[in-house]
This record gives sequence, structure tokens and C-alpha cells, in this order.
Amino acid sequence: MAGYDTFVSPDVVRRTRPLVTMVTVLLGMWLFGNLYEEIVWIPRLIAHPRAGTLVEAFAPGSPVYYYLPWIPVAVALAGLLRLRFGALVPSRIRRSWTGAIGALAVAMAGKAFLIIEVNPVFRDPAATTRLVHDRAILWASCNGAVIVAVATALVLLRVTPRLR
Repeated sequence: MAGYDTFVSPDVVRRTRPLVTMVTVLLGMWLFGNLYEEIVWIPRLIAHPRAGTLVEAFAPGSPVYYYLPWIPVAVALAGLLRLRFGALVPSRIRRSWTGAIGALAVAMAGKAFLIIEVNPVFRDPAATTRLVHDRAILWASCNGAVIVAVATALVLLRVTPRLR
């Protein structure tokens, strides 16, 4: 019967809902933080490239405090959801959760690249305005891919079991 593959017991829905909700909230924080960078911070830096504009990684106001504690927790919870409940849900939902974890891996790799390779240029007071501008363009492009990956993960994780 078509569509039957999406239905599961009420117990599985009840047991997965808290994890799905926590992951959704945490990934939503990540998504909106990246959107803020993409819409507010990066266009300003592209329009007026100045070296030394980014606060130090652990200085007050650094986005590290916004991202660092929550992103690994969200990714770990998404993995826990898949590992703990993957065998209890239909294959379509299991594939969706696996795809979400893949999208999160892409997002984390993109963000790691930006933080390790691009951020130091923004902090370097000796960087030329041309270099800062070029790296801001690179940041906007890669950060856009991160936004798409996190949004994709959110959509795929929201494919939750439905009651029979």
C-alpha cells in the first residue's frame, strides 16, 4: 500500500519527538545566526572592507559563544536520533534522517573552513582592503552553502513519524 511506509506506532512518535524538537531548536539557532551574518555582517564588510574588524575568537561579542556550545550538541543529538530510533522507523524516515546528518556534515565542514581559513584575515590589522573584500566574498559564498545545508537538515529532520 502506497504511503504505508511513513506510519509508526504512537510510542515511537512520543519517544522521538523530544529529540527532534531539541535538534530543530538548536539548528534553528545556527541557521538564523548564519542568516544574520549573510544579510547584515558580510554585506557591510563587502561594501566597506577593513582589516581588524572581527573581534578575537574568545572576546566579548564573539559568535563563538553563540555557536560553539550548541552546534556540536545539535549534531550529536541528530546522530543519537538516527542511531537510537533508526531501526524503529520506516526506511523513508531513516533515509531522511541520514540525509540530514550528511547535510550537517557539509555545514560543519564549510563553517570549519571559514573559521580556520577566512576568519584570521578579518582579524589581521595588516590585511589589505582587497584581501578583506575578496575573503568577504568567499565567506558569503561558503556561508550561503552552509545556510542551504542547515536548512536542508532541518527539513529532513522534520520528516517525523506519523501515527497509525
